[in-house]
Amino acid sequence: MIRFPIEHVRINILFESATLNLILLIGACLLFSYYTIYNLYTDIKFRRTSNVQHVVFLILGLFYFDYVHPNSLIVLFVMLIALIFGIIIEKMRTSSPGDTKMFVVMSVWITSFTNDNLIHQTLVFCVITYLLQLGIGWISWIRKEGFLNALKQQREQLILVLTPGAPLGKEVIFENWPGAVNMCLGAILTLLARGILV
Repeated sequence: MIRFPIEHVRINILFESATLNLILLIGACLLFSYYTIYNLYTDIKFRRTSNVQHVVFLILGLFYFDYVHPNSLIVLFVMLIALIFGIIIEKMRTSSPGDTKMFVVMSVWITSFTNDNLIHQTLVFCVITYLLQLGIGWISWIRKEGFLNALKQQREQLILVLTPGAPLGKEVIFENWPGAVNMCLGAILTLLARGILV
């Protein structure tokens, strides 16, 4: 059967579009990997991350997000959810403001790699990272205070939280654990679990 030239044109355009999408996806994965590894390195070695990197990669992530999900304002909800979870972890005194910035940037990138259920994907990333943070905090607290003392202090903290007007404790659970580690593990687990949970 002889095909009309217009069918060849459509196939070529479709192939070029698929190739462009693949190239952009590979580039986005490389940029995201660089951002994650660089911040992981600086957080472990120097206990700080670069504000310039956060701003630059947030802008790049927003451009890629807009390319993948054109004219979608859902990215604002994604950033808000990540910001709320980041502030909660900060208030637990197990994280720093730099970790919250990284949390927001990584949420934008992670949701860019999925096509649907963007809010669900963000919540999965936030909850996984939050649980990792709690788990590492508990391990550190138990190593520092012992299991029974940690339970007793946790009960006292819970009573203070539930009592209106009571001051919260000021003890830092752990100071030397880089938050970027939890976020990297959370990102890996979220992207691996995407096919199961989303």
